[in-house]
Amino acid sequence: MSFVYSLEMLGTAAFAVSGALAASRKRMDIFGFCVLALMPAVGGGTIRDIIIDRVPVFWVSDNRYVAVAIIAALVVFFAPYRQPGSRQRLLVWADALGLALFAALGTEICLQHDTGPLVAIMLGVTTAVTGGMIRDVICNEIPLILSREIYATAAFVSSVAYVIADRLALGDTISLTIGVITGLAVRGLAIIYNWSLPSFGSREL
Repeated sequence: MSFVYSLEMLGTAAFAVSGALAASRKRMDIFGFCVLALMPAVGGGTIRDIIIDRVPVFWVSDNRYVAVAIIAALVVFFAPYRQPGSRQRLLVWADALGLALFAALGTEICLQHDTGPLVAIMLGVTTAVTGGMIRDVICNEIPLILSREIYATAAFVSSVAYVIADRLALGDTISLTIGVITGLAVRGLAIIYNWSLPSFGSREL
């Protein structure tokens, strides 16, 4: 198993866990767990592949992505949670890991399809945030990307870091490592220190 493929499976599992944990907070049944695990795990990559005309879509040609997501959902469904708030903390950090991984990996895939750096960055961010948006909408929650959270910004930083490393000819492994670590660091620091973007304040007209 190649380094890139290992990262793809890790990202799939991390995002699937975040979806399943969201299902657990909503007390869904086992089918709901599987559905919400699949949304962030394959949703963003599906949109990316459709846009760049990558045929077939990645999880259609390799069903192991779906299998990993379902397994992750079942593990979360049957796992005990004894500490209050443990599911929410795990959800946030699993989502952060998936975000950084998918942003860098999505950017790499787009560059391999000759989209150019700008489009690759845009679609890298799309890969990272779209599935989570679908998950949050299904859960009837405001998506993180639309809140003040440092979320899409972290995905953007991850994608940009990958492009810069790739342009410096550091190789796929190092470029991906830099992209993932950079994005995860930004998102992780935002979680720890409650960083947020400034919101539009109320104004008198």
